[in-house]
Amino acid sequence: MKKILLLLFTSTLFLTALRAQDADSLRIKPVSLGVLLQANYAGEDMYIAEPGLSAYPGFGVEIGGFIDYHMTRQLAIEVQAILCLQNGSYVSTDKDLGFVFWHKRPINYLADMRLWGMDIPIFLTWTIPSSGTGHFRLGAGFFTHITFNAWSPGDKDFVTPYNRVIPTTDSSSKKTRYWLHDSHAGLGLQAGYEFGCGLQLNLGFKASVIDIINYESKTDYAHPYKVTLGVGWHF
Repeated sequence: MKKILLLLFTSTLFLTALRAQDADSLRIKPVSLGVLLQANYAGEDMYIAEPGLSAYPGFGVEIGGFIDYHMTRQLAIEVQAILCLQNGSYVSTDKDLGFVFWHKRPINYLADMRLWGMDIPIFLTWTIPSSGTGHFRLGAGFFTHITFNAWSPGDKDFVTPYNRVIPTTDSSSKKTRYWLHDSHAGLGLQAGYEFGCGLQLNLGFKASVIDIINYESKTDYAHPYKVTLGVGWHF
């Protein structure tokens, strides 16, 4: 019982000190909202040895909103919900290309890939006052992605809805096997500047820590990643 009381007392002191870091902290809104409009550059660090498949990134667009839960004037937990349209292309290769971030139109092009889904990031954000009326924003945290649909424009047989690559039949089980999962999770970073009027300029990066290959393999892998650049409005 004494340990519980001591823990409660220590927690109370910590929260009081945290709130006291800023003299204006009691005057801030505990919860604030905002909207986001961003361009994305998304791809997959991927290699599938049989039949020899890799992926190149492409440009897309996304829109969403966020909620900031303020712990102090400078520290907040930000939860986002973003609808995203992502583009890319699959290529044929006889070797592991490694991480591909930029490319020209590939000669061994197979098909375009397009998907739409939702990102749900949770960031711990820190604001740094600037010399003007605005402030810089830095954030780090986790995200999860859910794919609603995926398809290949001009080649409907290549990508089936909700399954990122054409299915194959497993030689041992004789069951249909899809190569990639629809969802993943990973780490994210964001940085930006917010003007006094609430307008934001934002830059972000997300990378999946989960291999979305849908079977056991020592050579094959697929890790989605994405860079975002856009604007926001903080109410």
